[in-house]
Amino acid sequence: MKIGILTFHDTSNFGSYLQTYGLYKKIKDLGYSCEVIDYQCNSIIEREVIPPFKFTVNPRLVLIELLFNRVRRKKYNNLLNLLYSMMSLSKRVERSNINTLANSYDKFFVGSDIVWGLDITKNDTTYFLDFVRDKNKKYAFASSIGNPWSNDEKQLVSPYLKEFEGIAVRENESADWIEELIDKRPHVVCDPTMLIEANEWSFLASSKYKGERFILLYFPTKESIKAAKIYSKKYNLPIYAINYSLPIKGVKNIKPVTIADFLSLFLNSTFVFTGSYHGMLFSVYFNREFSYFNRAHKSR
Repeated sequence: MKIGILTFHDTSNFGSYLQTYGLYKKIKDLGYSCEVIDYQCNSIIEREVIPPFKFTVNPRLVLIELLFNRVRRKKYNNLLNLLYSMMSLSKRVERSNINTLANSYDKFFVGSDIVWGLDITKNDTTYFLDFVRDKNKKYAFASSIGNPWSNDEKQLVSPYLKEFEGIAVRENESADWIEELIDKRPHVVCDPTMLIEANEWSFLASSKYKGERFILLYFPTKESIKAAKIYSKKYNLPIYAINYSLPIKGVKNIKPVTIADFLSLFLNSTFVFTGSYHGMLFSVYFNREFSYFNRAHKSR
């Protein structure tokens, strides 16, 4: 049996890559043939992909390139190279020709991530497998909605949801919202990163931060920065902040560009302050104490 996974795989977001790999790896471990569908969603490309730098004499644009975009582009390129080296991908497709893959797989899995967040995809119904005609092929695993659908959005997605053979979502609230539309409650399952044993994740980590003692700050908020500094003063530990924006005062601002260094930060941290969903999960996997500060998509 050959399975195709449709998700947010082509991004500069570490969490998106990790959940893609988690589901792909588990399907392969179960003995199935599997590919990640290399779908190019315009909205995700706009959000995640930093375009090549074009020569300019505008000092503001040059500064943005030097301070922010250069490292973000390097991070994206590293993730893309890792994606191609660790997973099998389909041919590259977009909205106009993804239907050419409709008969390429025995089963289609959509998920995880907030693939059903229409505010994120800008109403791209590809993530509802609208290009697949055979409902027996259509499954969702750990799909997430994020923000609740509006009434108009409910009317849009309801017919597509009714065509799925099986639906499993990542949050109870997502299950509530879908049950309202299809009169059947979806399964609620774990994030795909949880399908991988912690020692497998630690094996992928680099040794860059091994032996160091530090507090990790990831996806900072005003509240988490304040809490981290209080903890830092109490226990006399430095704060390492994963931060690709303007520097945060009083901390060591770092910009990991590889999955290996990103995982090493969580694996070797003493305490984690995070506003990231996957930041929270990898704190759990590596048995790190943490505080979670919710930033968005509260259903998670």
